Amino acid sequence: MKIESKVVDITKSAEEIFEFLADFTRFSLLLPDKVENWTATKERCSFTIKGLTDFGMKITDLKPHNTIIISNDEDVQMPVKFTFTWHLTPQTSSCQVQACFDLNVNPMMAMMIKKPFGEFVNALVDKLKEKMENS
Repeated sequence: MKIESKVVDITKSAEEIFEFLADFTRFSLLLPDKVENWTATKERCSFTIKGLTDFGMKITDLKPHNTIIISNDEDVQMPVKFTFTWHLTPQTSSCQVQACFDLNVNPMMAMMIKKPFGEFVNALVDKLKEKMENS
């Protein structure tokens, strides 16, 4: 199941946005209130989404100023495997950003989590825009 956020246009360079997103210690600034038990290093993080499950994520691939690929951290027991990708598209005086979750879940689970995950990824890109443009 693939869940894509809306595309937001942020009036910062792709380099600035990439540097911010490539460090999980900054990621907590983007998280909605539904997130609890946040811990992070530069490359790994873990947290709980209220009403869903525990998550562990690690950065698995960086394509400077373009793509950040994150996958589940096998040190954290989770019911699903996923890939989470930030896509950055430089524009003349801004950068377009989209977040995408690719989850390996059965159809029943997909129906239950599609809406909360959709809200989660849209909240992430909205917070990113707000944080980057107000810093």
